[in-house]
Amino acid sequence: MAVTEIGCMGVKPDLNIIDETTKEGQVLTRAWKAVTSAPGGPHQVYWGLEIEDPSKLWAFFDWDSVADHESFAKSFGGEAVKELPTILTHGEFTKHVAVAPSPPLALQAPLTEILLAYFPSDISQAQKDAASANVREFQEKGLNKCADIKGVSFGWGVENDFPVRGGEEGQTGSVLAAFIGWTSMDAHMNFRETEAFKDNVGLLRSMEGVVKLFMFHINCQSLKKTAE
Repeated sequence: MAVTEIGCMGVKPDLNIIDETTKEGQVLTRAWKAVTSAPGGPHQVYWGLEIEDPSKLWAFFDWDSVADHESFAKSFGGEAVKELPTILTHGEFTKHVAVAPSPPLALQAPLTEILLAYFPSDISQAQKDAASANVREFQEKGLNKCADIKGVSFGWGVENDFPVRGGEEGQTGSVLAAFIGWTSMDAHMNFRETEAFKDNVGLLRSMEGVVKLFMFHINCQSLKKTAE
């Protein structure tokens, strides 16, 4: 099963890790080049700072399966990212989501909105199906009416212990993740003023069992896997 690895890391203060002309930016780019050129590495990596909180770096990796990621982590992963502790404070989490369509083309858009809907860890399959249906309906009735959308993918986390952003300390749960590509931040903000959004956003807010909704934006850079 194709999955997207999703990770969030803290950035050391006063470092411009996104600018390749800086020393710290070169460290980050070297790490991702090492990951995508090593045998068994991911098909593609995307990364960027959270716009709402630039102290957080997000990274996403396309894999054929969780097993492929785990195998790579044991063989080459540690060596490939050995310099990252010089620019990052800590890793908040590394998990996997199985979204459709996959890979999530929304991450290649000029701006990506990422919605994380948290549910109890023991959510039933029936509840998952119902929540997915709500997101699909929101896409069909809302997002698909907007010409500024550049791709939508959504699906469930493979693991059921995602740390709940904005929740109580140590709180974890299952996640329904949505990646929504936009032409710009203005385009997204303008969409929120439309009837298509206002008439349908309740589909997301009213999902049965939802514990927390967290949304943020990111401008992704990316690298594709080089030939082995």
